[in-house]
Amino acid sequence: MFKKLHLLLSIIILFFLTACQTEMKDFTPEFIKKIPHLFDSNSSDNNLSNSKDSFIKEERVNNSEIPDIYGIYNLIEGSYGYGVEGRRKKVKIEESTIVIEKLSDTEFGFYYVTKLKDSLVNRYFGGFTYKDGKFYQKVIDNYPNPKTTLRDNIKLTKKGNLLRLTVDSIDEERTILWGRSREVTPSLKKILEEERESYKTLYKKVLFPN
Repeated sequence: MFKKLHLLLSIIILFFLTACQTEMKDFTPEFIKKIPHLFDSNSSDNNLSNSKDSFIKEERVNNSEIPDIYGIYNLIEGSYGYGVEGRRKKVKIEESTIVIEKLSDTEFGFYYVTKLKDSLVNRYFGGFTYKDGKFYQKVIDNYPNPKTTLRDNIKLTKKGNLLRLTVDSIDEERTILWGRSREVTPSLKKILEEERESYKTLYKKVLFPN
């Protein structure tokens, strides 16, 4: 009886540890070490295979305390979670590219696109502000007299050439892991160009006219 109970507990613990590792795999040293191999031509993941040549393996030197998040990043994996917390329905992101521009030492502008399985495309633009050791999302509240707000509903982290963004709202959670790249995802190029114009007109030129 004791042996059976011990075996059952071992299985439960193993399942728990496996689940945790899966959830955090984008940050573990083992996963980071594995990143270059994910972009090999024999990868079975269509997203990675289609854009493998654009990923950058060499890390950028950064002597600042502020993470150097600027650049182009293409999707490694990502998903939306819809519904209230604890009962979220997950939808996989099929394609995504984010472009981040450095506007000052602590300010970054961004625009990105996500494409889902049913060809639904979502577009985003705005800014990230680094303050007190973390990133906040900067949004413009009203026009034509812009007032900005720093939102604390995001978690943006960078390790090596990996960039991970989590956005929380009442009925949605968005989690995306990107890899630094030389060029945008080809199939998203046109949409990204349109979103870049929105970003420049409605965000960059408003807050950083020079």
